Parts: sequence; structure tokens; C-alpha cells
Amino acid sequence: MPTNNYITVIEKAMRVMEAIRCNRNVPLGEIATSTGLIKSSTYRILFTLEHLGYVEKSAGGRYSLTDRLASLTNDDRPTLDLGNLAEPFMVELLQRFRETVNLGILDDGEVLYIRVVESSHAFRLAAHAGMRSPVHSTAMGKCLLCCLPRQQIEAILKNHPLAPATPRTIHDRPTFYRELERVRSRGYAVDNQEDSSGARCLAAPILTPEGEVAAAISVSGPAARVTPQRDREIAQALQETCGTISKLRARATSKQKSLD
Repeated sequence: MPTNNYITVIEKAMRVMEAIRCNRNVPLGEIATSTGLIKSSTYRILFTLEHLGYVEKSAGGRYSLTDRLASLTNDDRPTLDLGNLAEPFMVELLQRFRETVNLGILDDGEVLYIRVVESSHAFRLAAHAGMRSPVHSTAMGKCLLCCLPRQQIEAILKNHPLAPATPRTIHDRPTFYRELERVRSRGYAVDNQEDSSGARCLAAPILTPEGEVAAAISVSGPAARVTPQRDREIAQALQETCGTISKLRARATSKQKSLD
């Protein structure tokens, strides 16, 4: 492709939109950092997108995408944006447990965070959309792997070994496979200070109609607050939430297929 046909400013605008696609209410500085653009250029792009109706700015100076991009395709098609579908339920979990709530998918053998609703506690587990974590030491990772065929899991572990992140990390395969079996049987996973010392996390899977894991939602916080005594309550809430999202996603998928 001739380089003189490449319009750099369009690439920059797309990078800005992609930076806020998976999350809402993103501050200017975070967008600039994630795109690698200087703040002044990022601001001008956001100002233009806001003027055109593709981006909206909150009173606190944070940016979100509007529905205008979707309107360029088909207004009547139901949205399958998992982040937008899950966010109201994630906010409910946040309000109930006051701990950070994460939505993640399996991407290239890792957990890719696509939506995060952060706790308001001064001492909290910080995460952001676009962040990646190992599959073997995280609750979401265990959920995302638990229903995969053994051969597929082996291929992932070949490229992403069971490296110990803390003294509690499972780092041998027989124990890890037993852990995945426990996740399958009880319907949720626990990261008991396995990814980060002093932090605990519980997660449950969002399933497809075929029973495959599409994504996972977790509640994470300091081990002093997310104690084992709270596991049953948090796990039950996660399972109910993910079950509801699974059903809504299946309905939207079915409706979309009927329109195709």
C-alpha cells in the first residue's frame, strides 16, 4: 500500500475511540497514556469527536462513546456489546460488596479485562480495561479455562507456564487440573492470594447456550475484607449475576440471528 495514501490522523482518532470502547468515563490522561499520544493531540481529537456526536464528556471531564457509531450500521439490531450488557449488573455488585468488579475474556492465553468498575475504598485492587493477567493464578482465568478441552488448556499452558506469582500460586499441572475440576463442579473460582499477596478474588463464568465460557466476572479486594467467610455470599451473587447475563446475551444473539 502506498504510504502517501495512509491518513495518520484517522489512525489516531481510531486509537482514541478504541481506548474508550471497553470502558466508560475515561479521563483524558488515561486515554493519552494508553494511545501513546500527547495530551494536546488527544484533547483535540476528543473535542472533534464530541462535536460530531461520537463521544460525550461528563461534568467531571471523563469521556465515553455514544451510540452514534452503532447507528451507522443498523439502529434496529440488538447490541451484543458484552461490556454494556454487563455493566449495570457489575454496578449492582459494587454497590452490594463495595469491592472492585471486573469483566474479562480469554484472549491469546491471558485474561483480558474489558470492563472494570472500581471500588471507592482508598485501599482497593486497582484494574483497568485493557489490562491483562495470567489465567492460572486468577479467579477469572480459572473460570475461562475450566470448560476447555484438556488439549486446548495444554496449548495455553505451553505458552503461559504456571509461574508462581506468590507462595500460594498453583504451579504444578496435576494440582491445577484438580482446581479446574473444582471450578466446574461448584460453578465459581477463588484466587486466594495466588496472583497477589494480600488480595483475594472470586469469579463466575458467563456461559453461551452451548455451555461454553464466553467471559467471567469477578469481585476482588484486599484479603482483610474479602475473607473466606464472605465467599458463599459473594459466589452466590456472582453466579446469579452471570446466569442472568448469560440468558440476556443468548436472547440478544438469537434475536440478531433472526434479523440476519
